[in-house]
Amino acid sequence: MQSDLKQDLIDKISATNDENLLLLLKADYEYFVREGEMDVTDALSEEDKTELISMVGEPFGFDTISQQEFDEAIRQWRTK
Repeated sequence: MQSDLKQDLIDKISATNDENLLLLLKADYEYFVREGEMDVTDALSEEDKTELISMVGEPFGFDTISQQEFDEAIRQWRTK
């Protein structure tokens, strides 16, 4: 006997003709059933992994600028 959730998903998948949605669902399913075979960072270089770890440790808003600084930075491209 299938769970209600499983049957609900089966029904919805069976009812759709959206090829893009089906491809997305298939990719997600295949990713999550691999259990430990691959991590999303496996394709990154060591340099990229180090940078990512560093960015995670930065305080929120580390590289943000004020609206005034932004306006001054793009002033040359504005037209009146």
